Amino acid sequence: MNSWSLSDIEVVSRAIVSAPSVHDTQPWDLRLDGGCAEVTERRGFTDTPRADRVISCGAGVANVELALRALGKKIETDLLPDPRRRELVATVRAVGTASPSSTELRLFSAMARRRSHREAFADIPVPAATIADIVAAAEIEGVRARLLAADEAPALADVLLYSADRVRQDPGHQRDLFPWTSHWLPQGGHESVDAIRPVVTRGVPDSARLAAAIESETVLVFVSDTQESIDLVRTGIAVERAWLTAVDARLGASILSHPLRVDDSAHRLARRLDVPGHPQLILRIGYWGIRNFRRGERAAAL
Repeated sequence: MNSWSLSDIEVVSRAIVSAPSVHDTQPWDLRLDGGCAEVTERRGFTDTPRADRVISCGAGVANVELALRALGKKIETDLLPDPRRRELVATVRAVGTASPSSTELRLFSAMARRRSHREAFADIPVPAATIADIVAAAEIEGVRARLLAADEAPALADVLLYSADRVRQDPGHQRDLFPWTSHWLPQGGHESVDAIRPVVTRGVPDSARLAAAIESETVLVFVSDTQESIDLVRTGIAVERAWLTAVDARLGASILSHPLRVDDSAHRLARRLDVPGHPQLILRIGYWGIRNFRRGERAAAL
């Protein structure tokens, strides 16, 4: 393919814009040139951890791949293909034609329905077969999606509370941390750091209460083999594939990553779960409650 039609450009552009990103910053640029789609990292962000920005770019790559497959393209993807261009995240090449599978078309459709659900889920267990499908969708070299066992909920609770305690005296960090954990915190105890954006700074539950809330949900921990950029990109690809698979199964989901960026929180979680590698983010999944399903949420923050 030597050129892109206007409809191709629109489809691929909409796909990457719909990818989840940290604080909805969309820290990527997309360039369509010849038969290639290039995803590059936009620099200049100073208020978000780079790991989250690179993971966000990986989620964008996943959506570009899926859009091209939905357009009937056979593709090949090179991650971090040019050491001379450090901002280049991926090159996705169209190398022929191929009919998209029914699964690819469903996941492409799921992009528009993906929402970040940070409140309680309906009290309906997620079937084991559905969880297995979501974990399988996340399979990629260098990354593992690990289902949190019920008896491991206290470990995650302790790490989240440790992270919260480390930044409790820093209002700037509180703006980031507490909205990411608010779905496991009580409804009361809000106060404002400024006149515009309220954050939770009181009423944090004790470890036992928080562990009970976590245990009642389905939680996946995404662990990368290394902290290198390529494994962060792979983490983004894995989590977006998992999230879209959850949406296709009529589930809601949300991500937490900021608590794992605080000091040694990620190392503590790896040690408590006895997993090799580096925990990068947490994906919680479940069925929407009727009220939440009707209202929905504008999605895209990681």
